[in-house]
Amino acid sequence: MTDVLKVVLPPVPSINALYFTTKFGKRIRTKKAKEWFAAAEEIIAGAMEDQGWETTEGTKVVIDIMTYWPDARKRDVDNQGKAIFDALEHAGVFDNDRWALPRYIDFDIDRQNPRVECVIRRYDEERDGWKHE
Repeated sequence: MTDVLKVVLPPVPSINALYFTTKFGKRIRTKKAKEWFAAAEEIIAGAMEDQGWETTEGTKVVIDIMTYWPDARKRDVDNQGKAIFDALEHAGVFDNDRWALPRYIDFDIDRQNPRVECVIRRYDEERDGWKHE
């Protein structure tokens, strides 16, 4: 069992491209969203197997996120969070995304290889705990 899982995902589509709302107020994934989630979950499952990650249950995990956009359009890195956490949960990284503690490290532009790099590790109170006076 490894303590760190590294995953490189395709860029997350915008929130508007992920869901549409029915006339009854229900949010449904779009075709583009279904394709992204299927690809992301396959990548995550493969990384888990290759790296020896076992599903955490009832345990906090820290997720460091580095985003490489395809261009210089204005975007918010935190808008991609829910999709990433849902894909990680569904693929079995953790039992519930309520345990996910995201840290958006930075963003940059990589026109040739846009992506989202995630480094996931089990929470350690000594290393990760809130330090306050």
